[in-house]
Amino acid sequence: MEQCTEQDSKTTLYNNTLYWQQGDQIKVYGSSGDNGIYTANNVGGATTFALTCGDPGSGSYTAIYPALAGNDDGTIELPAVQMSNDGSLTGFPMYSTSDNTDLNFMHLCGVLRLRLQKSGVSVSAIEITSDVELTGRHSITMSSGGVPSLTHVSYGDGNSHNSVMLICNTPQNISSSKDFYIYLPEYDYTSLRIRIYSIDGGVCTKTLNSGVTVAIHRGSIKTITMSSSLTFVPNAGRLDGLFSVSDTKKVYFSQGNLQYQASTNTWHFAENQYGYVGSANSNISSTYSGWIDLFGWGTSGWNSGAVCYQPWSTSNSWRHYYPGNSYTNGLTGAYAEADWAWHNAISNGGNAAHLWRTLTSAEWDYLLNTRTNASSKRGIGNINGVAGLILLPDSWTLPMGCPQFKSGTASSYNDWTLNSYTLAQWAEMETAGAVFLPAEGDRYGMIVYGMGDYGCYWSSTPGGLDDQVHLHAFSMFFRSSLALDIRYVNRNRGGSVRPVQDN
Repeated sequence: MEQCTEQDSKTTLYNNTLYWQQGDQIKVYGSSGDNGIYTANNVGGATTFALTCGDPGSGSYTAIYPALAGNDDGTIELPAVQMSNDGSLTGFPMYSTSDNTDLNFMHLCGVLRLRLQKSGVSVSAIEITSDVELTGRHSITMSSGGVPSLTHVSYGDGNSHNSVMLICNTPQNISSSKDFYIYLPEYDYTSLRIRIYSIDGGVCTKTLNSGVTVAIHRGSIKTITMSSSLTFVPNAGRLDGLFSVSDTKKVYFSQGNLQYQASTNTWHFAENQYGYVGSANSNISSTYSGWIDLFGWGTSGWNSGAVCYQPWSTSNSWRHYYPGNSYTNGLTGAYAEADWAWHNAISNGGNAAHLWRTLTSAEWDYLLNTRTNASSKRGIGNINGVAGLILLPDSWTLPMGCPQFKSGTASSYNDWTLNSYTLAQWAEMETAGAVFLPAEGDRYGMIVYGMGDYGCYWSSTPGGLDDQVHLHAFSMFFRSSLALDIRYVNRNRGGSVRPVQDN
């Protein structure tokens, strides 16, 4: 039998109508015989197809378009990448059943049409992410009324299938309104993230607000229009995982801990999640040309009324770290500018103020202890030998080839082997949304303690024990045998800062 080679599909959407194109292929499954690949040899009106290879035999038939998406078991593969030519939609999946060779194809998906407009921007790609499966293998079921529906079929490979990317063959300028089409399984989407990429490296991210639903119906087009609200942030520095920090709020973590260079007054994120400055923090000064990443509480560089408000402050007096000269003031509200992440433009985090912030103690506590399955989504471990705490996002699928994640702590002091990942494995974990907080220790004056022993991450909340509340602010603290603890720490200690961005 001739070897079958499926070709890329060509069918395009134009003026809300799907058109067959010369060379389109369908895969036909017969009740007797083999599968067959048929290729369109004329288009327009009643399109006809000629057998290219295989033999479906005679009897009843089912057919899948495009042929490339049809599996031998009759399931269909929804691709992780869709292609757009000048804003068109290609390869829209369809299905047909018939007792003869006349095939009437029915739509298997609906279409999300994004109508975008932003002066001076050319779009190179659009990514859609949800908390349900958008891609991968799907079975096809016909209802008693003859309506097809899709059901995701697990591969058992541990991979996530909740994201689809639309790639533009050529960049599309959206100075004038431009439509982009992406097909999605029929569903009432309550969790949807749209990430638009420009050719200059900018990223614009839009997510559904709580309580909002985008209903995608089979064979229908849902239009979302975005224009003046589009803001493209270069090198956004944001990881993909969403983490609940309250009953109504979710956040993204930054790509690494916050760092500062005094000689240039520059803030940036560490280049990776496991990177930290460590002992070089002892060089802290107002003119130091290296980077520091252990900061006294509320030392954003904004004159908050505290004696110590500069990021290079090293005073060992906790009284010197009172925003507004009061121990009751936190790094929110009237004193939000004292928050390192909120006040400063972070060069690889959008390079503008007010894009990031520091979690409150209540948010740290909710993330670690209260959100759904919280205890199963945190565990100590190491990345290429760097010790730290691993946090998994609300929606999690283990990437293929990565060791199974183990939650919890070690039974002995300074044992970080519960979860061990190579750099390559961690790259896959990070892509799936995992966050790593390195155990950098902390700083007292100009001396660094506890590297590789514990982590101390500031919150924006003041306080502590009732009789010592004036000394402290809350931080998230962990050791290998104590994976987390929301505890009060003297404000003059230099702690790590891991910014977040609200969803």
